Amino acid sequence: MLFKQVQVDRERTAGVIIVISLFVILISAIGVRLLDVKVTNIEFIDRGLYSIITDDGPVNIRKDDVLRIERTYTKVALTGTPVELHKIYTTKGFIYISSLDPFYIIGNQLIETLDFEGRPIWIPTLNGAGSDATFNERQNANLNLVYPFNFAIGTASKLTKVIFSFISLQYFALIIGGLTLIILVFPLRLERPLPTQAYILIESEYSSNEEPTDVAAK
Repeated sequence: MLFKQVQVDRERTAGVIIVISLFVILISAIGVRLLDVKVTNIEFIDRGLYSIITDDGPVNIRKDDVLRIERTYTKVALTGTPVELHKIYTTKGFIYISSLDPFYIIGNQLIETLDFEGRPIWIPTLNGAGSDATFNERQNANLNLVYPFNFAIGTASKLTKVIFSFISLQYFALIIGGLTLIILVFPLRLERPLPTQAYILIESEYSSNEEPTDVAAK
């Protein structure tokens, strides 16, 4: 009975932690969704200058502001429609471009003015000469460079810390909830008997040894 009660308490505690983790993940996801800034149009101005029209106003970028381009070639969506997704990292945030967007042609024009070969991943350092670094080394260095700009373009600078806090909180809740679920599904088992179990075993052996003595005395 004692072990059953301990097991119930363990399961109840793990369940509460998992529910709290799911609640935190939900709240953080809603927060990131509400703070996300959507791009409504891209306009070419002149001489490599582009204006990114967002829900919070226009943002002007030049080709020199582009830090990284990630291409996802044609894939079939759930609706059966072929879709291409591109992500452009800039010093003012990143831009998602889908082949279904009305501004896809202008956005793809910006990509092609920098990436002439159509690489899956384009980074500016690949165009430099005299560097002995491998592509993986350059890519890792570039990922560290673009990490501080991993937010939607047009997002106010005062909100970037809030977004990163929500994302960090979401990752933390996923880790805690996952570990708790593993402990709940695969509980730790002790090979050595607990003191209570040893006491029960000794008492049962003592009782079994007494029975023949009582019968012989009669």
